[in-house]
Amino acid sequence: MRDAALLAVWLIGLFGLIGCVMAAVARFVRKDSMKYDKQFTWSAYPNWEGESAKRTVTDTKLDNP
Repeated sequence: MRDAALLAVWLIGLFGLIGCVMAAVARFVRKDSMKYDKQFTWSAYPNWEGESAKRTVTDTKLDNP
């Protein structure tokens, strides 16, 4: 009985540590990815939420020679 209780405590502790590490890695990846996107990807589209975001391809000068 003592061995089963000891095994349960070890497994709970092990999975608790693994869960904490997974949460920290997920948080790091989300923040790092957002920083990368803002720095490199979104810099190519400076007016992403402005007027240019509302226009469609047919509204651009490419279709009107």
